[in-house]
Amino acid sequence: MGSVSLLRRPAKPHPTFRPLPVAEVDPVAEHAVSIGFDVSEMPQFLDFEAGQYVTLRALVGGEDVRQSYSIWVSPSRARREGIIRVAAAAVQGGRMSPWLASEVEVGEVMGVLPPLGNFVLDAATGPRHHVGVVGGSGITPVLAITAAALEQHEHSTVDLIVANRTRASTVLGRELAELEEASAGRLRVTHVLSREAVPGVRHGRIDPLLIRDVLDDVGGPENVDDWWLCGPEGLIADVEAWLDGAGVGVEHIHRERFTSTGPVDPRTSTAKAG
Repeated sequence: MGSVSLLRRPAKPHPTFRPLPVAEVDPVAEHAVSIGFDVSEMPQFLDFEAGQYVTLRALVGGEDVRQSYSIWVSPSRARREGIIRVAAAAVQGGRMSPWLASEVEVGEVMGVLPPLGNFVLDAATGPRHHVGVVGGSGITPVLAITAAALEQHEHSTVDLIVANRTRASTVLGRELAELEEASAGRLRVTHVLSREAVPGVRHGRIDPLLIRDVLDDVGGPENVDDWWLCGPEGLIADVEAWLDGAGVGVEHIHRERFTSTGPVDPRTSTAKAG
């Protein structure tokens, strides 16, 4: 009779791609779409945390392409509707995003891995004040986190500072505005446009002075429970350096970098194609 090593842990089941049909394709910005998958009969896709992503697999131009996209709806909404939604903005030279943004149609079958990722909203028993600083497609996971944070406690509040080039290129701008309107003042969104001047909208780039101005009525960065940073590496590095100089502890800062190939998890330093 053979012996079994007590030191060997059972291997976790390796995640496998599931064939899912596209149930929705909706424009969410210039050259960007939201892709919805019906997962009402797939519990493994509904058991996720706000901020996680899924990896898509499809045959694009004869090439087997696998790329990852963050889920932009909260877990409660996904369970209620039976649909998970990701957003994709076409990236010049991208392997999958141009196809998603311009060619994919309802009924297209794609391979999808169950949700993964560590850029997530933790459980909380009391009210918290969250601040998100995001650029471009970085709004995708932060929108889900924002919705979940507002659901988590009736007195939680969120400030979002969202950088884009123009109004037309603002990914999920309409969805963000709808969430802000429904929040009864608990969500405040400050848009910053770098290539378009619009009355009433800040023009330029996100910097410490702008962040301090947004937080003026809450007493500054030391009164923020959680910081959510998502977007280009330069933006995240600048905000992190400022937070460090302001004495904000690393336990309050959550970050995920977005590149032309998608989100990059700093805990693993592994690129997840986007």
